[in-house]
Amino acid sequence: MAIAKNPRRNRPANVETAAESFIAGAGQGPAAEKPRDGNRVPIMIRIDPNLLERIDKGAKRLGLTRSAFIVSSAAEKLELME
Repeated sequence: MAIAKNPRRNRPANVETAAESFIAGAGQGPAAEKPRDGNRVPIMIRIDPNLLERIDKGAKRLGLTRSAFIVSSAAEKLELME
């Protein structure tokens, strides 16, 4: 039995145009170097699972995302230090 291709799959109308578009974007550097949200820079940190659970609970209680909670907590800590 032959396997039929899914007709609903989104395919570019012109494969050459899609390839040219992809190639034209080359040389612009890796996406990881570009900030995603205006002047914000994505970072990666390692957190103890128990602390992460507490952060998630605190963020939920305040109606914030995990990221917003961490950023606001760090900002508050820095304010106290200054």
